[in-house]
Amino acid sequence: MEEPEVTPILEKATRIRADLHSALIDVEDAISAAAPGRFLEWARGVEKSLVHLHDAFSNHIATAERPDGLYREVLDREPRLRDTVARIQGEHPTISGSIHIERDRLRAVLEGLEIPADDIRRDVTKILGRVTRHRQRGADLIYEAYFVDLGGMD
Repeated sequence: MEEPEVTPILEKATRIRADLHSALIDVEDAISAAAPGRFLEWARGVEKSLVHLHDAFSNHIATAERPDGLYREVLDREPRLRDTVARIQGEHPTISGSIHIERDRLRAVLEGLEIPADDIRRDVTKILGRVTRHRQRGADLIYEAYFVDLGGMD
């Protein structure tokens, strides 16, 4: 199989994907830090990491969905992936909304709302799972669009 052309939008999407991965690691590090005896400091760290995740995910959406973005390029190359693109794109509002809700909840914690650290960890871990699965589906999409040559039938 010949080497695929790495287009500027694919190159940018790859950088954005790496940023998103870094943000996921930051969130995981923040939620797994010790909370007893330092709950507000812990909550500030988690909230800060969620801001990073929100920004990285917003950049991902902007790069993928803009009129000359990744999804347009994928569909121009492989129209058969229309349903896959729609499904992946449809995940964006849910994931973005869940990050936003949890970030707001942590801000409320910092202002005095009492929520156990274990509850926050559980809910943030769910977000990490959603984003991770979304990234995996995106990787599969990119592979199908850029690296699979179905070839012709002889």
